Amino acid sequence: MKDDGKKQETALFRYGLIADLTNIPPGTKGLYAKIQKKAKRKYKIPGSDRTTVAADTASDA
Repeated sequence: MKDDGKKQETALFRYGLIADLTNIPPGTKGLYAKIQKKAKRKYKIPGSDRTTVAADTASDA
């Protein structure tokens, strides 16, 4: 049961990271720049000591 809470927290973090990008069509001018900008920020990532997300990871999400 506790593991489900971590999974949900991780899923919500991932969705929150890309939520504003979900309705932008692939190939839209400036889309990758927006992803790179998100990759430069620091985050409190659930279940991880890392604080950044790679642009490639964000674009694959």
